[in-house]
Amino acid sequence: MTYAAFIAEPPPRRTIARPIASGCRLSDEDGDSRIDFDMCGGSVLLGHAHPRVEAAVSEGAPGQDRAAAALAALLPGEPLARFCAEEGQALPAAAAAARKVTGRRRIAVWDSRGGVCEGEDDLAAVLVDPLGMTPAQLRKAREAADAAGALLIFDEGVSGFRVHAGGAQGLSRVRPDLSVFGAGLANGRPFGAVTGDEEMIAALAPEDLPAPRGDSLAAAGATLELLAAAPVAPHLQVLGAQIQAEVEALVRKAGAVRLFSLSGDPTLPTPLFAAPALEGLWMREMTARGLIVVGPHALSAAHGQGEAAALIEAYAAMLPAMMARNMAEIFARPRPVQDALYSAAPEGCA
Repeated sequence: MTYAAFIAEPPPRRTIARPIASGCRLSDEDGDSRIDFDMCGGSVLLGHAHPRVEAAVSEGAPGQDRAAAALAALLPGEPLARFCAEEGQALPAAAAAARKVTGRRRIAVWDSRGGVCEGEDDLAAVLVDPLGMTPAQLRKAREAADAAGALLIFDEGVSGFRVHAGGAQGLSRVRPDLSVFGAGLANGRPFGAVTGDEEMIAALAPEDLPAPRGDSLAAAGATLELLAAAPVAPHLQVLGAQIQAEVEALVRKAGAVRLFSLSGDPTLPTPLFAAPALEGLWMREMTARGLIVVGPHALSAAHGQGEAAALIEAYAAMLPAMMARNMAEIFARPRPVQDALYSAAPEGCA
């Protein structure tokens, strides 16, 4: 006799509602709120669901010319601008334009410690991520590119309008030949841009720059106008420097200087750990205290003293636990086996 297998009817799936994002907080359907220190990888400069940005999206795109003029007005020299669907398209398009203008092939990523290889005849451009670099380092990159007969490209996907009202180029007064921007221009929506003079922009291939979404273009127009009226960089610099100073004081107090530091640009303080296990502890402790962290603490215009205090309080509780975890691991390590050849002589013997 055979029996049919009994298959229980599966329970109905629970629909998981998307969290509601507002300012620097994410709230779920149960009303629980968490402070967001990731902000879509730092691209949400004004805060989630900014009223002016959302109103512009509802009204419709302002047109690329208006948004391009708003971007140009923020940058030194008011360069021309071309937009695309996302930053991942903008950088390859800028590299292709550099190759077309120079007739060369190689793109070198700038290393502030080692620069680029000298005597490179096929160097089309030097690519620089200016976040965290000093004006002197950026001037050195400009000089190296000029000496090699190459173009200078700034990837301002993160630094743009976070470190200064005119981007890293405005802060350092070093003008690149081409600049690339990302979702920060549209307050977190997918977006990309390339800026440069007339010759550089003319070298961009239209097929390399797919048109941005209408909502992203509208968001970019509103975001750029808001950044022009009230730059966020000064607020981020002050708040970030305060967080770094207070956390570093807590690190010293806990005796955890060798285990942890909060380094990098004040607008994007970056946690650094001596061991992966400590990073896991950090992630769990932050999550348990209602903070959303992924890597660097991406500050925005929506973060204020209350949010900074919550982050500092979390570090005050976590750093002693981190120190205790490290000491426990040290004492748990097996003691090395002593070589009999080098064993200590009995007491009283030489």
